Amino acid sequence: MQQSFDHAMKNTWIYRGWLLCLVLALAIGGFLAFSIWSKLDDIETARQDQRGWAYSQLEVEYLKLMSELNRVEYGENQDYEQLRTRFDVFYSRVKLANAMHLNAADDVSGLADLLSTLDRFIPVIDGSDTDLRDAMENLSDSLHRMSNVPRDVAIASIKIHAERSEAQRAQVSFYIKTLIYVLGLIAFFLISAIYFLSQRTKSLRLATQKATENEARLETMLRSAIDAVLLVDDHGRVVDLNGSAEKVFAKPRRELLGVSLPDILVSHRLREQFRFYLQNFRETGVTSIADKGVLEYEMVDGEGREFPVEIAASLVPNGDRNLFVAYIRDITERKEREAEILQMRDEALSAYREKSRFFAMMSHEMRTPLNGIIAALELLDSGDLNADQQKYLKAAMASGDILMGHINDVLAIEKAETEEGITLEPVDLAAMTATMIGAMQPFADSANVHLHLDQSGLDDRSVLTDPRALQQIMANLLSNAIKFSPGGDVTLSAHYEKVDAAANEPDMQLILEVSDTGTGIAKDDINRIFEDFVSLDSRYERRTGGTGLGLGIVKRQVKRLHGEITCESELGQGTVFHVSLPMHQTKTDYADDFTPQPAEMHQVPLHLLVVDDNVLNRDLLKAMLEKMGHSVVIGQNGQEAVALSEEEAFDAILMDISMPGINGIQATRMIRASGGINRKTPIIAATAHAMPEERAEFKAAGMEGFVEKPIRRAILSDVLAQYAAPRQDISSSEDTEPQTNDTASEADIILDTDQIGEICDILGLEKTRERVEKFLVQASEQIDDMAKAEDLADLRALAHALAGSSGMIGAAKLSRLCRNLQIACDALDDEGARHLVDALPDAHAELAPTFDDFFRTGPSNYT
Repeated sequence: MQQSFDHAMKNTWIYRGWLLCLVLALAIGGFLAFSIWSKLDDIETARQDQRGWAYSQLEVEYLKLMSELNRVEYGENQDYEQLRTRFDVFYSRVKLANAMHLNAADDVSGLADLLSTLDRFIPVIDGSDTDLRDAMENLSDSLHRMSNVPRDVAIASIKIHAERSEAQRAQVSFYIKTLIYVLGLIAFFLISAIYFLSQRTKSLRLATQKATENEARLETMLRSAIDAVLLVDDHGRVVDLNGSAEKVFAKPRRELLGVSLPDILVSHRLREQFRFYLQNFRETGVTSIADKGVLEYEMVDGEGREFPVEIAASLVPNGDRNLFVAYIRDITERKEREAEILQMRDEALSAYREKSRFFAMMSHEMRTPLNGIIAALELLDSGDLNADQQKYLKAAMASGDILMGHINDVLAIEKAETEEGITLEPVDLAAMTATMIGAMQPFADSANVHLHLDQSGLDDRSVLTDPRALQQIMANLLSNAIKFSPGGDVTLSAHYEKVDAAANEPDMQLILEVSDTGTGIAKDDINRIFEDFVSLDSRYERRTGGTGLGLGIVKRQVKRLHGEITCESELGQGTVFHVSLPMHQTKTDYADDFTPQPAEMHQVPLHLLVVDDNVLNRDLLKAMLEKMGHSVVIGQNGQEAVALSEEEAFDAILMDISMPGINGIQATRMIRASGGINRKTPIIAATAHAMPEERAEFKAAGMEGFVEKPIRRAILSDVLAQYAAPRQDISSSEDTEPQTNDTASEADIILDTDQIGEICDILGLEKTRERVEKFLVQASEQIDDMAKAEDLADLRALAHALAGSSGMIGAAKLSRLCRNLQIACDALDDEGARHLVDALPDAHAELAPTFDDFFRTGPSNYT
């Protein structure tokens, strides 16, 4: 069938091409015939153009003028008016001929001189008879001298006429020859037309036969089709139908033929709509259903039942009568299934929203009282307690830590399920694994577990990954191994493996292994350990505690990082967890550390606004901050927070979220929009609301930081050090230092020896020295980039990066300068920011000798 169609299309194009050529040949022949006729008519009538006539008349008028001049001159005629008339006629002929000569650019000469001569006598001609009589002789002589010009012009007119006639004859000859060729071409087309039409007649006879056969096959197919097929005219009457239509509409064929589709078969709610569609088509020819794809409507069967259908209709032009072919499918069962699925989806979404609401509510309701308990316990830990009181205090704080851990485990599950993407950052895995071992060491010491770190497969390269997810994976695996290996050994090993990957795909894998010498896991239980709330301890003899969520969290985070986790274990032989994660290597050699920026050991006192509607939380937080050396102003609700922010400048604002009247989010937006003195002040959310979507809402409202209740003093110090700094006029020409306060000696501290000492304990002296050397080189490059930066936004980004890396390596003064530089950029203080950039090279120059002194004297002896 396809070949027949292609052949027919080919013949159609041949026919169209032939017809087009014939029409063109006839058109050309007609044009040539008309042209020959016109040319012959021109030759027959000996027509001349206006230029030839004007040239030929010039000599005639000249002779007439000279004749009249002679008559006057010899006294035959004393009427000067006749002479003036002849002069004017001759002048007009000369002027016309000269204009035509200039336009045609022919070889006629002398007309301009003749015209100039005549122009000289115009005043005489227009003057009195006496003047004309006196100038008669001069006029006669001048015209005699120019007598050759009219003769030459007359001869030129004859030449022009001859050339024109010759051109006409040549053109007629060309037209006749071309016409002969065209007539031959037309004859060829006519002969080919006779042959083509005979073949066309034969093809039409065969096509008619095939069409009859196809019609019979189509009728058979329609009768056996599962869907109902209706043939409807443009008034909506059913003209024909197939057998399935009788079943779909529960009516016999005789009752369906001739009925009105809009009046009988369509739902009463849609009848007016269908009538309008048909009327609009009859008036405009625009279809509303036909050729519009598959549409859904409701129809009615013979029993009065309304049911949903899918309709796909097509327009079939049939002379003066337009017909529509409608394919109708009953989708009642499918709609019922879809309704069930939608109901199940809605129920699932409702349950999910209820679960999220429950987590958020429980997080807030549990953290709020727990915040009061832990804060009060930390305030009691002042060193004045006796041994028994100190023992009870540690027991209470340990219990609070356990309860807080349970809450965090549950929230970690919710966070892993709600976070859609991952945040890729450059990470130094050697530093991260060493830091994790250091962080888990106190927990291991309490269980008498020996921690080991194998970094033989790592180097100083930086990779892109989600540092928080990776930290959570290692922390949970190490914590789990320590809990189940009391008195044993736990080893964290890490190495890279190169893999073959396509473009833009990770080109290597990070392999993490956490092995222990603990009790091991039975083979039947290995597949269960990654399920939530599963603990393999005896139900009544639990030794390890916990919620059973740790490995569930690990599995979720590994999946988010597109990795895999497996477990190998035997009872009594220990356990090994294998984690493989795809990694991209960064283009830079140095990466910011994954850990939050630490609190500086000598933090500058801050002036803070604390906003909380809970009296206990408010008082405890105030006491905690004052004990840290800060001054505190209290606000009881959001309205007070807004009012206080307009009256007094603060270094930072600690804002609760759930408060009556104006909540913390609303208060933050009002402070940011007020344009007051605290519009740029860092606002830190201090709340028990810890769900991921809630934190995103805090950030969108304008909050920079977040501290989770119950609030720990160390965490609070870290957050304040990261986001807050004392207010100062950094653009003042009188203040050349980044900080002006009573603790000037603290601003002069170049090296944080406690920080660099901790790094030495983790990495060792030699590796720490290598890291310091690399930091000094890259810090110098970053300072050069800051000096070249023209935009404050770019400058802030560079300052933020250097502040973090310098803080982690212990470069306290350089880190403080960079943080003050961030504040200047946020305040759009270009002059103050440039002043701080100028101070960075000196601070960097002080580092190398200070580090050398530290390494030479030894970390334990350096003061």
